[in-house]
Amino acid sequence: MSRPVITPPAPAPAGADTGGGDRPLRRDAEINLARILIAGRDVFAEHGYDATMEQIAGRAGVGIGTLYRRFPHKSDLVEAVIEDAGRRTLEIAESVVARCPPAEGIFTFLRRCIAAPSCWRMIASRLPVSDQTPGFALSHIAPVVEVLLDGARRAGTIRPDVAFTDVAVLLISVRAVADLCDPHVPDASARFLEMALDGLRPGGAPLAIAPMSVAQLSIILSGRCPTGLIPPGSPP
Repeated sequence: MSRPVITPPAPAPAGADTGGGDRPLRRDAEINLARILIAGRDVFAEHGYDATMEQIAGRAGVGIGTLYRRFPHKSDLVEAVIEDAGRRTLEIAESVVARCPPAEGIFTFLRRCIAAPSCWRMIASRLPVSDQTPGFALSHIAPVVEVLLDGARRAGTIRPDVAFTDVAVLLISVRAVADLCDPHVPDASARFLEMALDGLRPGGAPLAIAPMSVAQLSIILSGRCPTGLIPPGSPP
């Protein structure tokens, strides 16, 4: 029996002006948008939210006017870069569901995510994004990752109490190690990743602490975390 692939509808990237109605972008506009998103991801990864629009336009090879017409505010570009990263993560998950054995699918997914380019430094900067941006990404990725987790549980290759948010926090942790250590000690994060993956394998004592809810993680990643505890059922 083939494993299901969950494909939620993917909205157009923020800033993807279609020129009115449902007309697609012109080819040159599509190319410019792709360059801007890649440059934004890389420059934000290097400098965090302090990166300037001029730096991003220069890296993308577009004029500053072109960049500002597409994204009038830096926060608009930030949201587009995060949404694009979410779509890439979703594509990785769907590809792994379709092609990898269930026993190793979740581990393959995590390795591929860490190998992909990241905008983690920007996300860690507590940048001003809308409340919906992290929640949208998590809510669309979670069902596919749950398919991978269920396959690993059935195969007996992952501890039964691992939740989606555990996987998400593991990715965040390894990204942070990569950002801090890899520029000075290459592959330091790769070692940390393998240690973390080994901790997901069965055989450990049951965890007494419940995992975070997706809503809680969404609030934390939005940078708008209130003072005190966040109830599990809080709206993202």
